[in-house]
Amino acid sequence: MSYSRIRRGFTLVELLVVIAIIGILVGLLLPAVQAAREAARRMQCSNNLKQIGLALHNHHDAFKALPPARGTLLIQIYPNNPNWWTPNPTTYRGWMCEILPYIEQNNLKDRMFAGWSAPFFNNYTTPVSTYACPSDGRTLNAPASGNGAATSYLGVTGWNSGGTSSANFNAQYFGPSDGVFNVNAIRKGVRFAEITDGLSQTLAVGERPPDRQMYWGWYSVSDYDSLLSVSQAYSFHSCTLPGIFRAPMMPLNYDREACHFWSLHPGGGNWLMADGSVNFMSYSSATITFGLATRGNGEVVDTSSL
Repeated sequence: MSYSRIRRGFTLVELLVVIAIIGILVGLLLPAVQAAREAARRMQCSNNLKQIGLALHNHHDAFKALPPARGTLLIQIYPNNPNWWTPNPTTYRGWMCEILPYIEQNNLKDRMFAGWSAPFFNNYTTPVSTYACPSDGRTLNAPASGNGAATSYLGVTGWNSGGTSSANFNAQYFGPSDGVFNVNAIRKGVRFAEITDGLSQTLAVGERPPDRQMYWGWYSVSDYDSLLSVSQAYSFHSCTLPGIFRAPMMPLNYDREACHFWSLHPGGGNWLMADGSVNFMSYSSATITFGLATRGNGEVVDTSSL
């Protein structure tokens, strides 16, 4: 007697159940993968800031001071005018250009500093990966015609008591500002000896993505591009003032968020301290940034939770 073996396939119901289970597993796995990728991006962002911190320290070793906040370009053109910044405080070739040799971009600096203005404008469109947060894929794209290459990181000009009064505006715009990047420091930047609050207790650089059109946020320019206060008193976009460290409003509008420190990392942003260390701070730490932003006002700030 012979027997035939009948092979039984999946029924439609069983197939749908299997597909549903696979869909659930993928749904559970995807957030974990996304979280792991964001953790890696945040770590790379932290490493970028550490490289910037090391560059600032190397610049201080070489010149006995940090780079001038607004750079040295107009000092070279008008060396006998101590008020060169008055008609136009926002100047090209700011502090981030000064530290290029210390992030292995010496050739770029040589080309940008070879003269004015063609050498600068022929090279200010060159992206620098150290200045780009990997969570913002826009920052390493070739800039639009007429735009400079972007930065995700801005030097902290201070606090200047916050608010939007004319006194605070004048201090932030015309100087002196009370942070690591004093906009009045026109020949040399701030010296470490002037940071009497302590290097580990003073903010140096924070995160802020460029605006929607990538027009504000060029590493080669100073005010509002590579410099910002932790309580910003003026804005080139219609955002709430004073601009303090806080989460962006949703739906995300890059223009509306341009006047304050924030990041594309969930929950907060990375900050470089003047001693070269990097801390991730949650948005609930906004008020702590006020005291940490000044270099010598004597505030006592509890940083144990950072």
